[in-house]
Amino acid sequence: RGLVRLGDVATIVREARPAALTMTEVETETVQSHGAATVEMLVQRAENGHSLRAARLFQQWLDDTRPTLPPSIQISVFDEQWQLIRDRIDLLVGNGIQGFALVLLFLFIFLPGRVALWVAMGIPTAYLAALALLWLFGGTINMMSLFALLLTLGVIDDDAIVIGEYAESRFRMGLPPAEAAIAGARRMFWPVTASALTTVAAFLPLMMVGGIMGNILWDIPFVAIMVLIASLLEVFLIMPAHLRSAFSHQVQQVTPAWRKRVDAGFDYFRDHMYRPLVVLSLRWRGVTVSLVAVLMLLTVGLLAGGRIAFVFFPTPEAQIVFANATFVAGTPRDRTQAFLSELERALSQTDRELGGGLVDAAVARLGATVAVEVGAGARGDQLASILVQLVPSERRTVRNEEFLAAWRHNVALPAGIESLVVSTRKSGPPGRDLNVRLTGDDAQALKSAALDLAQSLEGIPGVSDMVDDMPFGREQLIYRVSPAGQSLGVTTELLGRQLRAAFDGHLAQLVQVGSDELEVRVLLPRAERTRLDALEQLRIRLSDGQFVPLDTVADWETRRGFEALRHADGQLAVEVTADVNRALNTPDGVRQALERDLLPPLVTHYGVGYSFEGRAADQRETLGDMKMGLYLGLGLVFLILAAVFSSWGWPLVVMTSIPLGLVGAIVGHWIMGIDLTLLSLFGLFGLSGIVVNNAIILVSMYQELRHSGLGVDKALEDAACSRLRAMLLTSATTVVGLGPLLFETSLQAQFLIPMAVSLAFGIGFATVLVLIFIPALLSLHESAHRRIAGWFAPEPEVQEETGSA
Repeated sequence: RGLVRLGDVATIVREARPAALTMTEVETETVQSHGAATVEMLVQRAENGHSLRAARLFQQWLDDTRPTLPPSIQISVFDEQWQLIRDRIDLLVGNGIQGFALVLLFLFIFLPGRVALWVAMGIPTAYLAALALLWLFGGTINMMSLFALLLTLGVIDDDAIVIGEYAESRFRMGLPPAEAAIAGARRMFWPVTASALTTVAAFLPLMMVGGIMGNILWDIPFVAIMVLIASLLEVFLIMPAHLRSAFSHQVQQVTPAWRKRVDAGFDYFRDHMYRPLVVLSLRWRGVTVSLVAVLMLLTVGLLAGGRIAFVFFPTPEAQIVFANATFVAGTPRDRTQAFLSELERALSQTDRELGGGLVDAAVARLGATVAVEVGAGARGDQLASILVQLVPSERRTVRNEEFLAAWRHNVALPAGIESLVVSTRKSGPPGRDLNVRLTGDDAQALKSAALDLAQSLEGIPGVSDMVDDMPFGREQLIYRVSPAGQSLGVTTELLGRQLRAAFDGHLAQLVQVGSDELEVRVLLPRAERTRLDALEQLRIRLSDGQFVPLDTVADWETRRGFEALRHADGQLAVEVTADVNRALNTPDGVRQALERDLLPPLVTHYGVGYSFEGRAADQRETLGDMKMGLYLGLGLVFLILAAVFSSWGWPLVVMTSIPLGLVGAIVGHWIMGIDLTLLSLFGLFGLSGIVVNNAIILVSMYQELRHSGLGVDKALEDAACSRLRAMLLTSATTVVGLGPLLFETSLQAQFLIPMAVSLAFGIGFATVLVLIFIPALLSLHESAHRRIAGWFAPEPEVQEETGSA
């Protein structure tokens, strides 16, 4: 036999192996802005970097680089996240300064000037101590930590007000300055300590919230607890010395006439308006308690009747909006380019129709989509997208939803487009408003169910931009072993192995050439691999060594495949996502409609399972953690009160002020016309620890008066009247401290306002009810206690006297 070399029977080519697909070209992405070729560069700070300092360094680099560039190259900066950080920090600082000024004004009106000054000085002192602790534990100054400082603005001076007001009343009764200051700190030590600890106990469970929401909101309870602890140390260790100095100066000072009028007006209100009201509530204590119970039931009706909706995490209106277009797989690139031009035309038309000047920057991408969540967007010739930066929301009257609706309306949809998502970037937890996961074993059934669900969602008001993550792919050839092939011993594995070797190559050997490792693959020539009729000429080798034509052992059918198949919990899964217009509906409302009407027949017809994922999963996890935290917080509050009062019954009376605060918070949301949110729930947690403070002060004063020999009703009446000024002042400073944020019109502050509403309305409403309701409830408690004690008291012995006449 002659020598036959490999080169005699095969063509040997040395070439690079494609990293992805072997039979198609690798998709490329092109970027344009205003019709010009564009290179996009993403600049990010380090994980532990300083956002504002990094922005200054970047701006300096721009100033140094721009003069060195040729005239044909320009650098434009857009989507600057640091500006949002700066604006929101400035907003919170501005609101904080306004709130601090209002708190100072209230203190100076109702307390002597120097006493008010030293009471107010507890605020910056506690803030500085809290910032030091924040630095010690590795925290940062961010939007959430600043928001926590703002929320505690009116709360941290409550302890100082209680001690300062009591000490000032002792001083007016004739005690020397030093003794009056010490008497205030000593008498109010346990009530103030209990008040601070109950507030800490209310915020503490919020630090146990896990998941991404716990990471976002952890700074709020942490900073609040640090501020409260710092305030507690300041009022007992530092403020008494300052009060002594203030009282010493007050001895030589003549009381201004306006202050005498203020004091006289308050005394008249207390003695001639409030005292008769307390007497009336004690006389009709059953009616008083019943009226408050009815008010609670009406408030529950607001929630049960859907008058107040719940939105898990509303986000501020973003400057970035985008459009993602997806065509059928295999769509020519020039067709996608034509639709991208149509999107740009519709964008310009929308801008003109809405008054012009709304679009600040626009970047068009061919071959890729904008990432809706964290991570890279999809790539492929059938994809196109436009990212648009609008002018800041404060500088325009057109809202994002209106702009997006007009943009959708102006786009002419071509044939062959699978989906067009026109949406806005959302901050906060990742994911879109609605995310439904369907699971099953059949990919075709899952896709049909997803398409059916997306079509059904179109009938729900406010739902738009439905898309699933199982896009159709290219047409596929599906082979099966024919009966003739089975009789010849052909298996699916044998067919698959030989077809893969023919079109993707059989690895025959690895050769080391210098520092490179070469794969020696045997496969069909390129010209045959790109022709469909090659399948008709391909021959299959049987296990006995014989060759037969492929079409005699295999049957073929065409089927449209999928670009990607995803799994969840061991099953095939597809997720259908959509956006929800908050002006028309809420994500919770849409999910309830789905579970009630749409998903049950879908499950029955297609044999699939479903679950709500994304933000709904975050909501389930967060609310579950908060439910456990609620039990823990209430338990800690009860134990603290039981230790302070040495009673099991009085803590329950004091804790009835918690539902009073919840009533005020819910009614406040209804009055303001805003939805309950996750931050509203955070506010309710903090509120549950704050509203008991006034009740603690009232009950502690009642204890003191009872020990002095007063009757129950008289002691309750005098306790309520004697602590009226302190309770009103602590509540008023908290409300006015939150006032500027409460009525903030900036759209960037809207998602913070619900927590401020919970605290401000809850504290204000609870204070009014506590001043009337708690004395009546305490009177009922004392009567019930005496009655129960009488049941178990031993009967007195009766001794008979005997005598003789």
